[in-house]
Amino acid sequence: MEKNVKKCLTIGGLSVVFWLLSLCVNGLVSERSAMSEAAQTEITETWSGAQNIVGPIICVPVRKDSVNSPLIGCMYFLPDRFDITADVSSEVLHRGMFDASVYRAQLNGSGTFNLKDVPETAYRHGYMPVAIRYEWDKAQLLTAIGDKRGIEDGIEVTVGGKKEKLTQNFNKYGVSDIASPFGYGYDVIGKIVDLCSYVGQEAVPFELSAEVKGSLELDIAPIGKGSVITMRGNSKDPSFSGMMLPSSRKVTDEDFEAVWKISSMNRNNVDQVFYSERSEREFQTIGTRLLVKGGQYTQTDRALKYAFLVILLSLCAVFVAEMCVKSEINILNYLLIGAALVLFYLMLLSFAEWCGFTVAYILSAVLIVGMVTLYLKAIIRKSSVAMAVCSFLALVDAFIYILLSIESMALLVGTIGLFVMLGIAMFFSLRMKRDMPDLRIIDN
Repeated sequence: MEKNVKKCLTIGGLSVVFWLLSLCVNGLVSERSAMSEAAQTEITETWSGAQNIVGPIICVPVRKDSVNSPLIGCMYFLPDRFDITADVSSEVLHRGMFDASVYRAQLNGSGTFNLKDVPETAYRHGYMPVAIRYEWDKAQLLTAIGDKRGIEDGIEVTVGGKKEKLTQNFNKYGVSDIASPFGYGYDVIGKIVDLCSYVGQEAVPFELSAEVKGSLELDIAPIGKGSVITMRGNSKDPSFSGMMLPSSRKVTDEDFEAVWKISSMNRNNVDQVFYSERSEREFQTIGTRLLVKGGQYTQTDRALKYAFLVILLSLCAVFVAEMCVKSEINILNYLLIGAALVLFYLMLLSFAEWCGFTVAYILSAVLIVGMVTLYLKAIIRKSSVAMAVCSFLALVDAFIYILLSIESMALLVGTIGLFVMLGIAMFFSLRMKRDMPDLRIIDN
């Protein structure tokens, strides 16, 4: 009895030692993950970063309502209605063995501007309002984007049937006090257009068309009094973000589609018409993070969190096999089997960089379980017991893979699994107690 208690304590100690060794593999996972992120940054720097799109917006320079007065600022008009659809095609670019998720998005939007009841005064610097005069022939159509490198052929905006291609930077009209209302983090592009013929119309129609490329995330600002934004694409694991979750969504193993319906009352206090000199406006956005599902480094890191459980159960299975055949397995054998269990995680990391996590997990499990089974068979010389241990190790690996696959229910399934394993351990402990007199006779 005392001998077996010592062996159990030794197995527990070895489990701790090999778990500590697995932490070294965890450090290697962090290092490779950092290298992967560096490669992704390098790719996105040459491709395009995350895109945040605001617009179109009409910017009209204004003067004091007096003869030959200078420009004093700009009046901005947001759409009354704004509907846009983004068709996103994701792809993976490679830099050596590392991957980066990028996308191309085709944007098609439409809506109306209200140019009927325009303000006749503006508050300059918070003081008393001054009467203003609009320069409609020098108006700008503006859009803002997170990274203008993602625009390959300009953005086309059609107003009242006339198509304009926006390819210019924000025009300050030669006045230093005039600044873009979009603020830091946006590239502003636009074009000066003549809108004189549309003044006084309550619903000036417009259309927007653009193809942009970016990486990781696509965000769009719902700038209309009423906005309907639709995103669809081939990303398998999109993550919706921003000021609101979609009103409706559909996510399958092949693609996704999400629809947001937002009114001006849902977003922060940005007026549909506002005067601006230097003050920036915060345009809230909705969007989608276009993720590569799981990621081999994230999955490997999660697998390592179960390393102590796997190592302990595996060594306990070997100990049970030792009890069944009533033949002692020495510490060197346990050390080699434990080393093989740690090697599993190193193989998993190595293979996952080349063939993906699922294939790497299956391949590593087959190789390590096969090696341990053959080694154990050579030690105990009983095929049935070795195959029983093999089946148990395969079952443990399958159970861990299921936990890694069902992220949302991993805690529940893991708890139930541990309950079952504890019950099995109690059952075998009772059998060992009944067999203990025979063991003492053999030892004597």
